[in-house]
Amino acid sequence: MKFAVISVTLKGALLGEKLHGQLDDKIDLYAKAKGPLHSETAAYDNLSVLVNDIFDKYDGLIFIMATGIVVRVIAPHIRDKRYDPAVVVMDDAGIHAISLLSGHLGGANELTEQVAAAVGARPVITTATDVANLPAPDVLSVKLDLGIEPFEELKAVNAAIVAGQRVPFFIDQQIAQAGRYMQEAAEMGVELLDMKELHHPDSYDAAVIITDKELYMPQLHLYLRPTTLSIGIGCRKGTTSGEIWAAIDDACRRIGRSSKSIAIVNSSIVKQEEIGLLAAVQQLEVPVEFYTNEQLQEVIEIYRLEESEFVKNEIGVGNICEASALLGARASSLLLPKTIYPKLTLAIAEVKLRWWESDRDTPSA
Repeated sequence: MKFAVISVTLKGALLGEKLHGQLDDKIDLYAKAKGPLHSETAAYDNLSVLVNDIFDKYDGLIFIMATGIVVRVIAPHIRDKRYDPAVVVMDDAGIHAISLLSGHLGGANELTEQVAAAVGARPVITTATDVANLPAPDVLSVKLDLGIEPFEELKAVNAAIVAGQRVPFFIDQQIAQAGRYMQEAAEMGVELLDMKELHHPDSYDAAVIITDKELYMPQLHLYLRPTTLSIGIGCRKGTTSGEIWAAIDDACRRIGRSSKSIAIVNSSIVKQEEIGLLAAVQQLEVPVEFYTNEQLQEVIEIYRLEESEFVKNEIGVGNICEASALLGARASSLLLPKTIYPKLTLAIAEVKLRWWESDRDTPSA
């Protein structure tokens, strides 16, 4: 994590230096005041200009100044709680540390606790679920690295929790790492019930569900989506991102899975400069891997995948989508075999291990 500490007074700058020495994360110091400051402290002249330059470059911003100043200076840059950095405000006497922006998803509440502990300040947190010491879906999503769907329902579900309605948390025990999710949730004081209990709708008013599956839910609900799907794509030159998006959406629906659970997209190295494919992956905000003919052919032979003579004559290997989906998932079977769309073919496999997060070595069959 990378944070910026911004102060306007000499007293505040010295408090920022104290934070710099107490927190383990990477911290950059910015000070307007002149004086005997830390050698790594960067001076600035105009706070608005500074914030404009750095707002999107840090995981969190810690302002040591009056809250009103901070509200005015960050207001033009606030977009969405899913993308805004954590913002914490502290007075230069180190008495109060206030979680101001992105308390849950951005981690401002947790950062406030850390900052307060580091300098002996009193943490001020005003999010309703925290004040009432109740579990919040967005906090769980951050801790377990799960997507939120539909995001528009988050506010309503949190309101139901605060209002004291029955809002249990469920988990699909068939998903990879279900055991880890249950253990980490328990450490947070959140009990995850078996998703099979969703069949008793009279026992709850709303539901939070950890699953990659699409379900029929008449009641208020929120999905927390684990990334479990490896998408393999073979496409013609000039295929647009819109055409790829439509195929991905249809393919996920065919197997009853959410496109929000896509973990990785895969294809042939021949397609690594295909603009439509790259644009679609960028919109998905997931990693993409491109494999050599040798890697694809090895998987084709091991799992006896059907080959297209036309594709083989064109690029030297006769199956891109299924072979690359299996490579990306490090799997031996497919959730969705080769499916043909007007300008592309697509296959899906289930990811059991997110290998690309632990190493960058291209997987072998």
